[in-house]
Amino acid sequence: MKAMKRILILILPYKGLAALNMLFNLIQILAGLFSLGLMMPLLDFMFNNNKEALKPKAIEAGSSTDFTSMYNAFIQWMTEYVQNDKKQALLLICIALIIATIIKNIARYLALYYLVILRNRSIENIRKNIFQKILALPLSYFSNEKKGDLISRMSNDVKEVEWSMMSSLEAIFKEPVTIIFYVGTLVYMSPGLTLFVIGLLPVAAGSIALLGKSLRRKSKRNQEQQSNVLSFLEESLGGMRIIKAFVGEKAFRHKFNSLNSSSTLANIKVNHRGDLASPISETLGIMVAGVILWFGGNMVFEGELVGSAFLAYFAIFSQVIPPFKQLSQAFPMVQRGAASLDRYEEILNADEKIYEQSNPIEIKGVNHAIEYKNVNFAYGLDTVLHGISFTVPKNKKVALVGASGSGKSTIADLLPRFYDISNGEILIDGVDIKSLSIHSLRSMMGIVSQEAILFNDTIAYNIIFGLENVSKDDLEKAAKLANAYDFIMQSERGFDTIIGERGSKLSGGQRQRIAIARALLRNPAVLILDEATSALDNESEKLVQQALDNLRQDRTTLVIAHRLTTIQDADEIIVLDKGFIIERGNHTELMEKRGPYFKLYNTYNDDKG
Repeated sequence: MKAMKRILILILPYKGLAALNMLFNLIQILAGLFSLGLMMPLLDFMFNNNKEALKPKAIEAGSSTDFTSMYNAFIQWMTEYVQNDKKQALLLICIALIIATIIKNIARYLALYYLVILRNRSIENIRKNIFQKILALPLSYFSNEKKGDLISRMSNDVKEVEWSMMSSLEAIFKEPVTIIFYVGTLVYMSPGLTLFVIGLLPVAAGSIALLGKSLRRKSKRNQEQQSNVLSFLEESLGGMRIIKAFVGEKAFRHKFNSLNSSSTLANIKVNHRGDLASPISETLGIMVAGVILWFGGNMVFEGELVGSAFLAYFAIFSQVIPPFKQLSQAFPMVQRGAASLDRYEEILNADEKIYEQSNPIEIKGVNHAIEYKNVNFAYGLDTVLHGISFTVPKNKKVALVGASGSGKSTIADLLPRFYDISNGEILIDGVDIKSLSIHSLRSMMGIVSQEAILFNDTIAYNIIFGLENVSKDDLEKAAKLANAYDFIMQSERGFDTIIGERGSKLSGGQRQRIAIARALLRNPAVLILDEATSALDNESEKLVQQALDNLRQDRTTLVIAHRLTTIQDADEIIVLDKGFIIERGNHTELMEKRGPYFKLYNTYNDDKG
């Protein structure tokens, strides 16, 4: 029942479509019942060769008085209408049967028509919600989760919800109503005989419920196995150069085969368990049918029930078995979908951690300074920054240097609130950044990192990214300042050239200049440069460095430097080691001290030589 409630929650935004589906299902059920109800007079007219067929039935012992009275009223109306002409009566019944069947099938199509819209809109909403949640989650979430697992939840799990839970909507909406109306009709026709049917239904329902509970556990395990395969595949594709360079094909082949085999076995178990539902439900249905044939046949032999009434009863009962079978099949499918829904909801319920105050302050730039005040930060239980304090005055350049793992990038990531500090304060013009609007805070910043993150789209799209109504002149001006205009115009289609996944069709220096052009176009008040030239050759570095010099003009700049020659003009250089500030000053002062910075600088020059 919990799984059913979760489905109803998913479709709640589209309750109007659900109501239309249920309305046409009801019309379909009533038209079907009317068609089957015509079987009794049809049998009488066809096989009763005298005019007794047009006379009311006598009320016999043990039969339902209400049903017999209703049938007598129908015969009385028929007699008056056709004036004892059996052929005309038969024609009338055939026409009524055809009309009822047409109405039934039109209603069935319309029910399915609205159900298709309901199902697809619900899945669209699921995808939208999960992607919006992924965009809202902090970077720390993605550090702890496998990219392949997230892709699996967006693709495999959502697809499982669509094909298992949403494909069961027809059974959930239609079959219970069908069973209620048909069983109600059976009770009306013969309460005693129907008692046997109702007595056996809980046994069948209990068997299917136990099967569904087991299936849900196995389905969740199956989805996790599929996620592992997809994660490993994504990792393999990203590291293919290294796999080949270090002759790791055999090891990767073995690991993939192991994961693939585990996923296949889990999937086989799920399908085997799910395939039990149909045979079990059909067997139970035939057992019930056998009981009805035995007891109903004896009632006919003993004169307690008219033969044509029993045949009509059995025909109606036969129509109870298919919906019950569909419902029994739908229940395990819902449980399979519920396992995928669990994984979807794990993302949806994940803590966003980076929260914005109600009525946050909007900010457009830096008037005085950015200040880190006794900042501490930890990844989980691992503290990586200890009491960091420094100031970046407006339009000044402060550089962070130190060995790998000293905390440079972490300090930079705290400013746009990619992470929130453990304690201390980060202030802009004396205002804590937690009081600021996240959108306005990040909008005033331009970030150029060591790896230029580009998208598989045009050069223009990647430069304009995140902005609207950008003129061609502004686009070209940004490209020229970034030393990117010449190579862009030499490309196949200029600014409309598709650059491939992560900019794979461009060189490292070209990708970096596109990223700088993107930052220039935003005209940021604050600039964060995270080792923007460390991965480039000398010629590319020179072009990128010129672009960076253009970018830094009249901007408050925080630089993370690997090549120390690029920061000699910094107003202040802060040397970090294991999360502590161990030295600070400008280039000349630090070289004169002959301390940690002096050693780093000389080490860099020795390596370069």
